[in-house]
Amino acid sequence: MATENKTKKPASKTTNVKKPTTKKKTSTIKKKPVTKKKSTTSTSKPKVSTVKKKPTPKKKKPEPRMTEVLEKVMKDSLVQKDKPIKRKQGKVFYLVFSIIFYAGAFFYINNILYDNKNLSESALFAFSALFVVFVLLQFNVHMIFVNFFRLPFKYLWDQTKMEIKKEVKLDEKAHLSKFPFIRYKALFTLAIYIIIIILLVGSQIYNGIIDGDKVLLIITQSSLTLLVFLIIVCSWQYLFNILPEVLDKSIDAKNGFILTLSAAVMIIYLIFNIFDIIYLAEMMIFILIIGFIALLGVNLNMIVGEINIFQNLKQRHSKTITRIVFMIFFSFHLYVILYASVVAYSIYRWEPETYNFSYEVYEYEQVSELYDGTNNVIQEVYYPTGTMLTTVYDIDGHVITEYLNEDGYTISPVYDITGARIMEYYDIFNRPYSSDLSPVYDEVGMPVDIFYFNGTTLVGVSAIPKGHDYGDFLYYTVVTVSTLGYGDITPSTEYGIAQAWGGFLSIYGFTFFALSISFVSNIAIEGATSTREEDEND
Repeated sequence: MATENKTKKPASKTTNVKKPTTKKKTSTIKKKPVTKKKSTTSTSKPKVSTVKKKPTPKKKKPEPRMTEVLEKVMKDSLVQKDKPIKRKQGKVFYLVFSIIFYAGAFFYINNILYDNKNLSESALFAFSALFVVFVLLQFNVHMIFVNFFRLPFKYLWDQTKMEIKKEVKLDEKAHLSKFPFIRYKALFTLAIYIIIIILLVGSQIYNGIIDGDKVLLIITQSSLTLLVFLIIVCSWQYLFNILPEVLDKSIDAKNGFILTLSAAVMIIYLIFNIFDIIYLAEMMIFILIIGFIALLGVNLNMIVGEINIFQNLKQRHSKTITRIVFMIFFSFHLYVILYASVVAYSIYRWEPETYNFSYEVYEYEQVSELYDGTNNVIQEVYYPTGTMLTTVYDIDGHVITEYLNEDGYTISPVYDITGARIMEYYDIFNRPYSSDLSPVYDEVGMPVDIFYFNGTTLVGVSAIPKGHDYGDFLYYTVVTVSTLGYGDITPSTEYGIAQAWGGFLSIYGFTFFALSISFVSNIAIEGATSTREEDEND
């Protein structure tokens, strides 16, 4: 029995051992309601799902405060400062640039435009000029002008250095030629440009000194002359040297020679104007018109050769080349308008009555001596009572010593010692000086309507027609070519040459100019497509 009991105990132990195993199995089976989580769509236990989703809002991080964001940005900026980054110009540079530019613009505008007589308008004008400059800087427009003038001369300078070092590949004709010009074309070209610049600018400075102009006015006129010459030269260099190299000789060399000759005609006409050579005016008008017709031929050749140009652009797939071509052709069309305006101005210089203006520009000259109806110099003026006038007063009773204001106009009204306003001045016979009863004349016998008392006698102001300048005809050309036709400047019906030129500009406006604009827009579209292709390849 004892043995049996001994054997049973381990059996019970084994059963006890097995029991927890069954419990584990049951527990594992109970812990498998993972499938219940998957069946979230069951509507039997919606409460369980909501209870399980409650702790999710606790996992959301609180939004950072504004101070924390600013601190992080400042730390990032400090970390980036250690990296070698190409920096743009800072606020100190632009501040110094603004102060210098504003001071120079204010001094120039106040001195030239307002003749040192209006500080407030000069200050406002200078501020507007500074604002315009920053707008141009924002869109990098200044780099377009800088590169337009820089690239042609850089090309000539590099070619000159290669010619001096004898690194330029010459043709057989150049090797056999005895003339050094063929071997040193770039060097001679630069020398000719420098000589012409010295002659043009020097003559402008000389004429300004002879005429007694202000220093700033002489600098302005010389700078404008130099600018016109550089525009002509750079346009020729682009179209004759640079553009054919870029487009693989797609543009005929004859176009470059035509542009060279047209530029030479403009320079000759400019020299004639500087030295007041007017006896060849008719011949210069004829040559200028022939030159403009030649420019239309160049324009037509460019439009016809558009296919070859676009083929070269597509082969290169370069947005830089396309931008250069766009700038060149756009500047060419601006040059055509500039040339047409010079033709219109030359017709006006030949005969000022060839154009009708809805407004006239006058300049006022002081007439020191005035004459009465008997051709005697007016030396004394009187009150209506017969007392001689010696002193005039302002409205506050102060004696007037300066009889013209800061704008050059006569001070009005003036008063006598009793405070009565002086309306008219009288002669010794108690006759008022006026255009009706007793007219006042200048030394050549022309009536003078504006005169004032200058302390002892009367001094007159004579209005002289000033005439119109080149800017008016540049405006007239743009308005006519664009077919707007405001009518403020019109050709006279008495002169056929002015009418013919105005009609010719109108025909050019709605034919060649329209085709030119479409050509330039096609180049811009080609530049956009090539830019996309470059971005896709990258």
